[in-house]
This record gives sequence, structure tokens and C-alpha cells, in this order.
Amino acid sequence: MIHYPYWSCYDGLGQKYCDCSHEKYAIRTLELHEGEGFTYKRIDAPKPLPPVIIDVDAQKEGELPGQQGLPSANKLSHQEAQERLHDDIRQQLEESKLAELDIDGEYQDWLY
Repeated sequence: MIHYPYWSCYDGLGQKYCDCSHEKYAIRTLELHEGEGFTYKRIDAPKPLPPVIIDVDAQKEGELPGQQGLPSANKLSHQEAQERLHDDIRQQLEESKLAELDIDGEYQDWLY
């Protein structure tokens, strides 16, 4: 768990060198690296976002004609739901057509 505030020390290139629990430790780190361009910065807890109320009620206005909702899956048993899914997949799949290879190694019938 992160405890705020804390202090981050950065090297001369601006890359994070370490985090310190107290400002005095960050200052000591800078003293140990004097002349190397080290800096430190206080990190405070993030500010909480203001509460936003979002209305998520379903509205029937604006639906396309003939649009239907999803079927109620909780009325099906696990076995029935799985079989229904497999039936839907089977209906979508078609038997693939094979291309024949002739003697010279050329494809005769590309079906794409």
C-alpha cells in the first residue's frame, strides 16, 4: 500500500532514481549525489474524482424496427446453452473447398 505523501528522486537525466518516505531522506540522496543534477519532487495522494451520476436505464425509444433483445440465457441449463452455441457455430460453418495441385506444382482451382 502506498503511503502519501512521498518524495521521488530523479537523476540528472530525469529518470526516477528512488522513492523516499520522508523529505529528509530525499535531501540526503541529493547530498550523496551532489553535482550530478539530482532533483526530488513531493508526490501527494491523487485527488478523488467528483461523483458523477450516470443514468443507465434502458430506453426503448430509438430501437431499429425488428430489433430483438438477447435471449434469456439464464433460463437455459448449462448443457442446453452449450449445445445451442455449438448449433449456431455449426450453422455458420461451411465445408471448405480444396484446391487441387497439378503435377507441375501449380494450383488449378483457386476458390478465392
